[in-house]
Amino acid sequence: MQSLNQSNIMHNKIEKAYAKINLNLCIINKRKDNYHNLYSDIIFVNIYDTITIKAKSTKNNKISLIINGIFKNTLNTDIKENIVYKAAHYFMKKYKINNDLVIILNKSLPIASGIGGGSADAAATLRKLTEIFHISKKTFNNIFLKKISKKLGADIPSCIFSSPQTVKGIGEKIYSLPISLKKILRNNQYIILINPNASISTELVFSKWKIIPPLTNIVTSNKYYPKIGINNLKPIAENIEPSIILIQKFLSSHSDIKFFGMSGSGATCFGIFNNKKHAIKAKHYIKKIRPKWWIEFSTINI
Repeated sequence: MQSLNQSNIMHNKIEKAYAKINLNLCIINKRKDNYHNLYSDIIFVNIYDTITIKAKSTKNNKISLIINGIFKNTLNTDIKENIVYKAAHYFMKKYKINNDLVIILNKSLPIASGIGGGSADAAATLRKLTEIFHISKKTFNNIFLKKISKKLGADIPSCIFSSPQTVKGIGEKIYSLPISLKKILRNNQYIILINPNASISTELVFSKWKIIPPLTNIVTSNKYYPKIGINNLKPIAENIEPSIILIQKFLSSHSDIKFFGMSGSGATCFGIFNNKKHAIKAKHYIKKIRPKWWIEFSTINI
């Protein structure tokens, strides 16, 4: 580990915290520790928050967090409750580093929306800190990830890598995507994300697993890769936020769409296309009908 000298202040480039999309989500069972074992194929898209960290030469164990961006006012005003602050504090304590930090979070992703924004922010913070303080990535990945997933969030390990993957366990067991799915994604790289500006508590959704019956009968399966669009938490999220049903109706009505579904515990839904113009056209069409919704177009990071 290399420490910062007294005359030096490091100004680091931004670290991107990419949105995570669950192409599918199968809840297998509830564990004794109240976590849930699951299976999910995950992708990341080119829509993101950003993290910038300035590590000072002063050593007072002080972490300052500045939040900007369109969704900054939706976050808890208590900085110490922010997952970015918690991740940085956990890292500094674990590696016994006492340099002061100034962290700037630019919040462009909606919170509690099923696309892992908070976890992605925490993961980006950890990636940048390992770079600043020269922590071995191998050591960091092997020792750190299982502990951090239980302490701060099960999505953080997958967001550390921010690459297409299959996750199991509570999210800490990470594998390569099936080859057949990778091939499909290479041919269908355009995606739109839609959120009705509704925040849904992940904890609330998981607490109602196996209690809420299905609401919609919108077909999400497909002959190319039937798992895409299957999400065991969708019926629960629909009961909490019925506009999720409307989003799916809008998506399913597009003849050019290849796949659609809901990510995570909602309320963000996705539509995947093989043609950029078709994806952008669908985005503009839905935005015209629902101008207050958060709707974004992106490419998939393959």
